[in-house]
This record gives sequence, C-alpha cells and structure tokens, in this order.
Amino acid sequence: MPALRKVNHEESHWIYPVIAPLVNFLMKALVRRDWELAGTLPHTGPAIVVPNHLSSFDPAVIGNFMCYSGRWPYFMYKSTLMKVPVFSWILRKAQMVPVYRGTEHASDALRDAVKHLEKGRTIVMYPEGTTTWDPDEWPMAAKTGAARLALLTGAPVIPIGQLGANDVYGDNLVREHTKRAGFHLLPPRKWTTVRTGAPVDLSAFGRDADNREMVRGASAAIMDAITAIVEDLRCEKAPELRYNPKAEARVPRSEAVW
Repeated sequence: MPALRKVNHEESHWIYPVIAPLVNFLMKALVRRDWELAGTLPHTGPAIVVPNHLSSFDPAVIGNFMCYSGRWPYFMYKSTLMKVPVFSWILRKAQMVPVYRGTEHASDALRDAVKHLEKGRTIVMYPEGTTTWDPDEWPMAAKTGAARLALLTGAPVIPIGQLGANDVYGDNLVREHTKRAGFHLLPPRKWTTVRTGAPVDLSAFGRDADNREMVRGASAAIMDAITAIVEDLRCEKAPELRYNPKAEARVPRSEAVW
C-alpha cells in the first residue's frame, strides 16, 4: 500500500489520519489484499459509495480501501453501535452518520448524509441494510435509503463489489445454511478483493425522492450494479431471484426491495 500522505490529501478531522494507518497495519496482519485502489471513485466532490455487505468485518476492508484511494469514508451505521465504549467516541469524532431505525429520529440520517454530500464528502452506505441473508452470500434485496439519497442530491452512486471479508469473520444470519459463523482467521491470511464499478445510471428515475415507484426502481438498479461486479469477482452468475429477508426467500428482482 502507498503511504497515506501521498494518496490522500482530503481535509478531515484529525482522527482520520491517526486511525487510518492503525487500521492499515491491522489489515496487513489479517488479510491479503487484491484491491483496485481508487478505480472509478471520484477524486473530489460528493459521492455515494454502495458496497455489498458480507460481514461485520468488511467495514474495515471498505474503510481501509477508501482511505488509501484518497477519500475519507463517512459511513452510515446503525445507532446501536453508539453503545460500544471507545468505538462510539471514534464514530462521533469521525462524524459518521448514525441511523436510528424505527424511531422518530430515523429521518435524521438522510438529513445528515445530505449535509456531508453538500460539503463534497463521500458517504458510504450499505444498501442491503445488514449483512446478506442470502444462503450463498450473494447481494440481497435493497432498502431504499441509498436510492432516496441519490435522487434527492444527484450525487454519483459508485458501486463496490467485495469478497473475502466473510472468510475472516462470517456472520451470515441464515445460520442453518452456512458454516461461516464466527472468526476464521487461520494461516495463511485470507484474501480480500475489492473492485469499484462505473457510476450507476439513475437518470431514468428522475429526482423525486418521494416517488415510491422511482425509488424502488433506483434501488433495484443499484443492487444490479453491485451484483454484476460480484459476479465478475466470483466468476459465476448470481441467481435470477434475489433474497428478500421479509419474504425469507428469493423473489423476482423487481420485488427485491424491503
């Protein structure tokens, strides 16, 4: 990996240049990296980065990838993480965006994400909303937050496909279908692969973030773009149906929004 100071000149809170090298040191110890640094990630200006979500470990992978691609990652994360000592302090200092699901503050996350984008920052948002429930760990149905944010702001949406974080820590919630639960860190170090794709073309869906049909269509388009990258990485085709946690089954992709 190149020296952080040579590849990242973006302004930030002091905590980013301190934490990023520490995470990079940890990653060197834990994984091998097949990463296409930067790729299609804009060098400047606002962007919404949307990775597939395999594992509780992959935010470290994506964060490390983003920092050394020249952009500081402003993650949207579930508010329950604010209860974790020390970690919660880091999240606040780094100005990450908490998502208060099912509360009167749920809409605050979208508002705060818009503020970051208006400052030319990069929001990282997992459109699936949680680690995939798909039995074979393919990208699953999307929540609508990423699409709503994209239609509201017009910021480019950069899809990321990644593999390998689940081989370090597997937490696929469909436990009866997987043997990957828990840590699997044994020599040799596990490979992680990260690739970006071209910005998702959402022009057909307009700019009305309150139009349910357009938002659902944009959400499906985002997941299609992510899935296409993962297919290339896995050298196989994803199932025609996409897993929807609400249905607890794979459903047609047009219905794969929850």
